[in-house]
Amino acid sequence: MPLWNVAAAQYGTRPGDLHANILHHLDFIYQAATEKIDLLVFPELSLTGFQPIQNTPLALHFTDERLAPLHSASVTHQMTIIVGILLVCEKGISVGSIGFLPDGSRVSCCKPGSCTEEDAHERNTPLLGKYNRSVAMGHCVASNEEIWPRTAAASGADLYATGTFVNEANCQHDEMYLQRWAHKYTMPVLFANHAFSAGPYRSAGRSACWDERGQLVVRADQGELLAVGRRDEKGWHGEVIPLR
Repeated sequence: MPLWNVAAAQYGTRPGDLHANILHHLDFIYQAATEKIDLLVFPELSLTGFQPIQNTPLALHFTDERLAPLHSASVTHQMTIIVGILLVCEKGISVGSIGFLPDGSRVSCCKPGSCTEEDAHERNTPLLGKYNRSVAMGHCVASNEEIWPRTAAASGADLYATGTFVNEANCQHDEMYLQRWAHKYTMPVLFANHAFSAGPYRSAGRSACWDERGQLVVRADQGELLAVGRRDEKGWHGEVIPLR
């Protein structure tokens, strides 16, 4: 298998300040570049913090020019970058994510509604990348919703990436499911959580990566950092790198 370095950005959002968040994303991206990271995943709503869905000044089209620094950083550092955002979609404003690709293209994904087995064939996680480095974007979905990792595996993804807010009360529950999907679908899973708390909820931190056997590669603690998984000819290896 080709070498591959992936990282979950355990990110501390500046609520309501898009400009400050874009600059702080660049701090993470620059540090990831020094670590030769190929894929960097931020948690949901990393660019806005948790805001009312009607907060239109913070909602962006995925081609918005204010996102240009992230687009440029992806190309410059040849890194796939997935961020969380309030996204203007066809049906209005939705929690969503944008993937910036090294070739200069972008992919957007709105948070799915409730999904049943009957309409599962219409639900798919966006797939990014190629050559044994394809990533399925499972942003903003509950960890126990099996349909997303299942469709990711069915599409041939080499890794399932998810970013959400997990609090201390639920972290063991979420980790159990993410580990289960990695083992069941023989597909590594990368999970990015928030570094800071949101309102009354205390973030658990604990961003993590599991390999295709469901074995833990790396799990972070608290604070702003990169939870890094590195794949080489011997398998997966992990490390935690605090933000400098």
